[in-house]
Amino acid sequence: PPSRHHYASTPSLWPEMPSELLSALFKRRSDVDSAAQTWESKPAESSADAAASHLASLTFDAPSAQEWLKQLEQSPEEDLLADALTDGLAEREKSAPSHVPRAVQPEEADRLKQLVAELAALQQQFSQERESLGAAREELKVRQADIASREAELEAEKAEQKRREEARRNYPQPAWLDKVEGCINIAVVGNSGVGKSLLINRLRRLRPQAEGWAPVGVNETTMRPTVYPFPNQPGVRLWDLPGAGTTAVPAETYLQDMGLRYFDRVLVVTAGRFTEMEGALRSELERHKVPYCMVRSKVDQDVSNNREDNFAEKHQTLKQIREDLEQNHGVETHSLYLISSREPEEYDMPRMMADLFPGLKRELDPTAPVFHPAGTAQALACQAQMTPAAWNDAWAMPIALSVTLSGLQGRWRDAYNAFYLVQNDHCHVTLSTGAHALVQFSQDANVVWWCMRWYADEQAVLNASRSRELRWTPANLQDQPLIWWWTD
Repeated sequence: PPSRHHYASTPSLWPEMPSELLSALFKRRSDVDSAAQTWESKPAESSADAAASHLASLTFDAPSAQEWLKQLEQSPEEDLLADALTDGLAEREKSAPSHVPRAVQPEEADRLKQLVAELAALQQQFSQERESLGAAREELKVRQADIASREAELEAEKAEQKRREEARRNYPQPAWLDKVEGCINIAVVGNSGVGKSLLINRLRRLRPQAEGWAPVGVNETTMRPTVYPFPNQPGVRLWDLPGAGTTAVPAETYLQDMGLRYFDRVLVVTAGRFTEMEGALRSELERHKVPYCMVRSKVDQDVSNNREDNFAEKHQTLKQIREDLEQNHGVETHSLYLISSREPEEYDMPRMMADLFPGLKRELDPTAPVFHPAGTAQALACQAQMTPAAWNDAWAMPIALSVTLSGLQGRWRDAYNAFYLVQNDHCHVTLSTGAHALVQFSQDANVVWWCMRWYADEQAVLNASRSRELRWTPANLQDQPLIWWWTD
């Protein structure tokens, strides 16, 4: 029988078909063509990879990605974060969080012994003087009240030291958590695939593949607790902890095994609904008064999918997610954060950063003592004293990127196993051979060009946010589309 293509391309056969069916066939063909993808076989690795048409014009004389990133200046956001971390660490060193089980120090044990000795001496003295004080009833009452007060103080001190010893015994500090005093430790917990590693990188404002970048993958990349200090502030540390409920990390002893009571704050991360295990963990954190954040990640994907499937607006999707977690999972509003690590300036990420590091609120508050808006008398006084005024610095305005260029930020790869690291309007290229090149994008309105032969626009970036596949359109139809895959 004739093929579908034969029907579609032979006008003499069209009258034999109902018009409705013919229309449906053409529409179906159009849908299939519009959703088609270009599949490229992976070429064998060789030194000729640079001969690929989209790489042929590049000069491979750039430094490695990490060396290149070190040469870039810090952004205003990184400067503000560094100041906030310094302030937070200074406040943290003054006193440890009350929920951290503290060991009984030698001086505290000596204090208890001293109280016992003082009480014994007071009781002996009172016993010896009781007969002579028989007539002085008021004096007798004063002495008895003093002894009772000392006894109550002693019992309270005994109970407190016993409670702390039991807490340390039942919830020991893990050996890998080497330092609690004088630093800030924040735990990030959740199952595989929820985006913990990328979140840790975003919280530290770390550029992709910079030194200290947490490895990102769809599989469980955290098999044991791993620490990630903040750049230039090693006293503030994020800990990527393995998910609970596995053979290696049983749910029943997760709080004890991971030492969560010794952290300043715990981030419980999920990419969907919170599981029963995560709900139980939240209850335990509340019982021990450990501050926590319930983090719902990847909401940008929900917003995009709900817009495409149900024509829902962004605020409608976020409202649905929030109401579901609050009403059906008991998550309180103040502890719930809807975030996207791919869009760190959107959704609740800025609010969570400010709650994690209160110094950020002060740094961004123009009325705070440490900040003086340009033009005010205080700012002029700062200039006179040769001290920087916060809102008077030239770098206070961050770089503004187009929508398309913003969507390209991050790390990509192609079928030749070449990696592309996009930072602002530059792209660092690394071949499988270890050669490196640096490319500056060309822009025309909201269109970004690669080597002036392929271009990406807002729609391409929007599609890539859903499929993790970026399709560069060739300017010359004889060229094949250039395809990048998101790797973080």
